[in-house]
Amino acid sequence: MRLSLVGVVIVLIIAGIGLSTMKYVQVDEGQAAIELVQGRIVAVHGPGPIFRPFAPFTEIRLVNIRRQSRQISQNVASSDKQLYDIDIQVDFRRLPTEQALRAAYSEIGVDDTQLNAFLDGFINDALKSASTQFTLDEALSDRGAFAERIRRFLTTPPGDGQRAPVDQLYITIEAVKVLDIKVGETYAQLLAEKANLEVQIETEQKRRQQIEAQQANNLFQAEQEALVALTREKGITAAALEAANREAQVRAIEGRYWRENPELFELRKRELLVQMLSQGNIWFVDPNTNLTILLNNQALDGQALVIPQPGQQSVPTQPQQAPENP
Repeated sequence: MRLSLVGVVIVLIIAGIGLSTMKYVQVDEGQAAIELVQGRIVAVHGPGPIFRPFAPFTEIRLVNIRRQSRQISQNVASSDKQLYDIDIQVDFRRLPTEQALRAAYSEIGVDDTQLNAFLDGFINDALKSASTQFTLDEALSDRGAFAERIRRFLTTPPGDGQRAPVDQLYITIEAVKVLDIKVGETYAQLLAEKANLEVQIETEQKRRQQIEAQQANNLFQAEQEALVALTREKGITAAALEAANREAQVRAIEGRYWRENPELFELRKRELLVQMLSQGNIWFVDPNTNLTILLNNQALDGQALVIPQPGQQSVPTQPQQAPENP
């Protein structure tokens, strides 16, 4: 009976020791767990339950591998010696691989507070370095380039054999944002005047572009009108040349007919003579007559002269009187 009682007591003691040294941890999504036995890493666990019934020398440390943010405010100097306050935000997360978690635990631990302290120091150095690469106007107008310069500082080895800050902290940079840039009142007033001047310049440029566009339009219209006029003149000239060419062809054909048919030529002369006589008197002058003396005599006598055809004598005649109006 005593032996059985002693056995029960021993079992209870062992069970109590087992319960007191039992380890149970629930690892959530976005977390990792590092299992330590007497300070040595024996395993790295992902999300899920971890149960160790008798583990007096076992320790389980949870590690945050979610995306985190750090906001830093600092007073810096630009490359043109202007002082201003800048607020930035850096989003990061721990590398979730087992190798990175083991190395991070051995070098900087798994406490977020310690990691943030290291990261803040690197961000401050990056801010000081980046601010000297930009004037204040450039920092205000191109915040994306400023943020990219900070990211480059955090992800690029410095070149003296050291690792990049992200490699030293075993993290990856998710985003870098410039939240705000605050300047003094004097500089703010200068910026306002500059903005107003830029608006005026932009307005003048637009007005000049409109004038240039109108001038170009007027020039194009004038060129088109000149082209139309030139085309019209070319058409008229071509038509006149074509008409003259056809008339010359007709005359050439008529001349050939008259040369080949003397009777037709004589008939044509008589037709022209009839047309001339129907329009008024016509004088036929002997080729041997002195026209100057003849005209003077006719002027003195007030007579009209009928010039005979070759072989006839010229006979002066009285000029016809125009009928009087009734």
